[in-house]
Amino acid sequence: MQHEDIHKDLKEKAIFLAEYAATLEAVGAQTSRTSYNTKRIAKSFGYWCNMVMLPNSVSVTLHNENREHSYTYVKKTPELGLNFNINMKLSHLSWLASDNNFSLDELWTRFKKIVSEPRESRWTVLVLASLANAAFCRLFDGNYTSIAIVFIATFVGFFVRQELLKRHWHILAVFTISSFISTMIGSTDYLFFHGGTEDMSLGTSMLYLVPGVPIINGVMDMIDHHVLNGIARLTKAFMLVVCIAVGLTFTVILLDVNPLTVTKVSYPNVLLAAVKDGLFATIAGLGFAVISNPPRKALLITAVLACVGHGIRYFLMHHESLMLDQVTASSIAGLSIGLLAIPAAMKIHYPAEGFAFPALLPMVPGMFAYKAIRDLIGLVRTPDTTNDCVNMFFHNATLTILVMMGMVACCVIPIFIFHKQSYSVTRDE
Repeated sequence: MQHEDIHKDLKEKAIFLAEYAATLEAVGAQTSRTSYNTKRIAKSFGYWCNMVMLPNSVSVTLHNENREHSYTYVKKTPELGLNFNINMKLSHLSWLASDNNFSLDELWTRFKKIVSEPRESRWTVLVLASLANAAFCRLFDGNYTSIAIVFIATFVGFFVRQELLKRHWHILAVFTISSFISTMIGSTDYLFFHGGTEDMSLGTSMLYLVPGVPIINGVMDMIDHHVLNGIARLTKAFMLVVCIAVGLTFTVILLDVNPLTVTKVSYPNVLLAAVKDGLFATIAGLGFAVISNPPRKALLITAVLACVGHGIRYFLMHHESLMLDQVTASSIAGLSIGLLAIPAAMKIHYPAEGFAFPALLPMVPGMFAYKAIRDLIGLVRTPDTTNDCVNMFFHNATLTILVMMGMVACCVIPIFIFHKQSYSVTRDE
């Protein structure tokens, strides 16, 4: 092959690989999966591939076999939103390229077909996300009045979020406005209904906004030595949480509600309560999974994993002979989800994290994060309780971080142990 032909071939294939990798990053694949898939396709071309994965861009350098020629292409990561269905199909495409030596034209055709597939109906997502957050409210012992209020608050807030994103508003503004609208509706329990679990109505009304998948992906990237991308994802998630807090703060100050009340409910039959807890977690896991647009064959398994994981955590925390703390119980539950996700992934040829991440979301310590924000508001509004508010803020903030780190780290341990199986499950469909 002449030098000009080699250069042209390297250029065309580097452009495709950069587009492929950037799309995988944008739809929520963790950095390792993106890297393995991209290099697998490059190998099918007969080229060596070096990649630099940055928070907002992907750099792909292709070399021919004897390293005499190379081409580098940098692609900005597009704004696509989470889409586990595209994640799965693009991963499968990398194996098809490896096994069948597809031409570049064939790969482009299949790639464009995958990324152009329509998402789940926005109304289906809207209803299921609202049901999921209402179930989330029940997991935190909200009564039926609170569940109804949270459903309405989520429906309206999520609808506003969809509309603003469709109009290309900045994501930080979208989260602030959606949080404000949802918490305004959630606060009606304080103002009008007085249902008995008013703090749950307000505290869970905006938890559908908590960026659980970016947090989980960020922790996974950190563990997997992709520190820069991990820090970037966690930083973005932190900024979104701050926006949620700002929306909540506006509501509390504007309506002058007191978020410091605490609801405490106990159940005499712990086993029955754990079963009920798991069933509500099933609804929550299913609804949160739909937001990420997974293939429908994955939804049932996600729901089962959410049920098992949350039920295990509840039992470990409340059984009188165990009474584990939430960090330990969440870590054990996360490990259980990770272990079950591997055989499920091998069964239906779908990435294990596609089950595990949505199943973990009902265990995201959203109420601890809410209480930390509430303590900051109390610090500003009631200076005479400064010491108590400061102590409680650090207590709740620390628990939030430890619970997240514990359950995510334990969940991904099986994925790393069964590394070969985890990254090859998409070879067949």
